Amino acid sequence: MPRALTEQEKCTQCQRLLNKGKDAVFLHGLRKVSVDDITRAAGIAKGSFYQHFDSKDQYLCSLIVQVHHDTIDEARQLILAHLSSGVGLHKSARAFLKELYSLPSLMFFIRSEHEITALLETNISEDLPLFKAMEAKLFEELLQLVGVDTKEVCPGVIHNYIHLLFLVKGSSLMNADALPKTIELLEESLIAYLFGESQ
Repeated sequence: MPRALTEQEKCTQCQRLLNKGKDAVFLHGLRKVSVDDITRAAGIAKGSFYQHFDSKDQYLCSLIVQVHHDTIDEARQLILAHLSSGVGLHKSARAFLKELYSLPSLMFFIRSEHEITALLETNISEDLPLFKAMEAKLFEELLQLVGVDTKEVCPGVIHNYIHLLFLVKGSSLMNADALPKTIELLEESLIAYLFGESQ
């Protein structure tokens, strides 16, 4: 009989499923990824998966929360790098947005916006207000890090704007030829709202 895992080992195994399984989710997408794909990527037996998660959907909800935190951390690091350059984020906002949208985790959110929303609404509907409150707090912290007065610039507006950009970037209904200019105009209005000027 195999030795029972300690609590620390269980936590490590669960975190490995989230960290390594993420690659399988990014590769296959939320709908198509299987538990086999996730456990294969993590190098963990399929039976061990169900010691941590009741279902694939529960796993995916946990993964979405973790990737969200990871993305905010990556955004924070990008902000700090721009601030340390001495140029100021308001002068390099367009470059910052380009770097931000190149993050694999953010691309996952852009590509999967509708699926993520449906998954969260179905599986954590009672916790959705808490998730939204957590997201709003993180946006507020990022704005304060940049030096934006959150009494003048509403974090909720920025939060909604970012989601709007996700929808535009990820929509197959958009006119592909006009999409770059559309995004440029949306970004200019976002920058103007943040800093009171357009780039």
